[in-house]
Amino acid sequence: MRREFLEQRFGEHPDFIRVRNSLDELDNEVAKESEVEWHVMGCYSEHLNKLNMVIDRLSTDQIKERYADFKSELFSTSMMFFSSLSEQMKQYLRRVKSRLRGLPTNMKRQFLNYMQDLWIEKMYPMLQKFIDMIDKVARRLVVDSYSVSLNYAFMEIGFSFKPDFSEDSS
Repeated sequence: MRREFLEQRFGEHPDFIRVRNSLDELDNEVAKESEVEWHVMGCYSEHLNKLNMVIDRLSTDQIKERYADFKSELFSTSMMFFSSLSEQMKQYLRRVKSRLRGLPTNMKRQFLNYMQDLWIEKMYPMLQKFIDMIDKVARRLVVDSYSVSLNYAFMEIGFSFKPDFSEDSS
């Protein structure tokens, strides 16, 4: 639907076909690259899954003893995932912008927004899978709250941990 809008709005522009074809090529390149990235990013999910399994096998007292380590592990793994995904997005947007050089500002913005949406659509399943893993570990550690923020500049996550793990909180 959005692509049709772009064709209707900018189809008469002399560079439209070239830009559209170039962006289609980029989309295909990114689809191939994302297969590899799925495996790399899946390592972070797997790490959280293993952390969750370790926590599930521990008693409340054992979790209390290692609570600070578990909090740190959840936070650092999450930050690494989102930093990596954010960097991928930035590189992708640089590639898109380079292919849009010389276009009128409005046309450039419309194409950029379209390509950003396509990238998010492709990465969303991986993002959702990772957030599900965060949620499992966070619930087990009785995290007060956490939030995930996604925008086109970067992605971030924030946690509010209890100072100590207690049976009252589980």
